Amino acid sequence: MKYSYETYFKIIDNHKYYFVKRYLQFKEYGDSLCDVLEGYGMHTDFSKACMIAGIKDISLQQQLFAQMEEQLSEIKVIEMNQPVSIIKSITG
Repeated sequence: MKYSYETYFKIIDNHKYYFVKRYLQFKEYGDSLCDVLEGYGMHTDFSKACMIAGIKDISLQQQLFAQMEEQLSEIKVIEMNQPVSIIKSITG
């Protein structure tokens, strides 16, 4: 039995909300069992979101925050122009 974590944020009404999920994994029973969501926290303060999710270890909180920030630096925004479609109706 071990834990895995998922962290992300969303901008809602011009405020950054952090979401922290704590999953319990049972790998000793094989891959047939799904992870169980054991803790879920949402707050504008990352530390408080972690506490709500049940993550009290400060070093783990810092590690999760650093991983989330690292993922953000790897994200690339690709602008896509909307293609203009011209549809003609042919009747015959």
